[in-house]
Amino acid sequence: MSSEADNNDELHVDLVTSHNGIAEETSPSINAPEIKNASSRPYQLFDNIVGYNDVKKLFSLSLSSERPVHILLVGPPASAKTLFMLECMKLERSYFTLGSQSTKSGMIDYLFEKRPRYMIVDEIEHMPMRDQTALLSLMETGIVAETKFQRTRNTQLKTWVFATSNSTEQMLTPLLSRFMVLHFKQYKYENFHEIAVHMLGHQGISKEIASPVADAVWSKMKSKDIRDCIKIAHLAKSKDDVNWIVETLKKYR
Repeated sequence: MSSEADNNDELHVDLVTSHNGIAEETSPSINAPEIKNASSRPYQLFDNIVGYNDVKKLFSLSLSSERPVHILLVGPPASAKTLFMLECMKLERSYFTLGSQSTKSGMIDYLFEKRPRYMIVDEIEHMPMRDQTALLSLMETGIVAETKFQRTRNTQLKTWVFATSNSTEQMLTPLLSRFMVLHFKQYKYENFHEIAVHMLGHQGISKEIASPVADAVWSKMKSKDIRDCIKIAHLAKSKDDVNWIVETLKKYR
């Protein structure tokens, strides 16, 4: 990704719960929240993501807000939205769920037992309508209530919800209105290559391997999924390995 201006061209912002001007505000000071990794060395959240400084700043503003501001990233599979969710999963007291695998009872049980501060939902549009309603009260008031077997329980949480979706057509309008919605476009080659090499570098993969992996995934596999790069890069020890792995994957597709 060559510049922040390119990022802005790739991003359409629809602020359902705020005014449109905020997303266009840019600043070199992102103030990303600091977290600790397994070795207790502090590092900045979102450092693994190339560019998108305006989106990083929105997330940072949300995370530092006194009251939860929920963010939904919408776009095709080959876009940066998954990268942001992977970073949010590093936050303490975060809970990740797939929309297609979540259930209302399971979600409510977890909210009562674990009281997560951050809830990350991937592909929220695949969450059944009855299960989407379980999020409505949590996002608006923080209140979680359930009546089961003539017994009622309720609690109040302070929980941020961050989610991704390929589209918003299958989402309840009241649920959608509780999100700040950001629309991403699919990667271009230059974006894909730079992001893949950058992310693989953070995982200890040299540029000599990362660069041909990104090229092969894009041109030979016709894929725009960063996760394909990660899988191949961790297997390959040389450029020849990269080519062999890609050809083998193509053969058995």
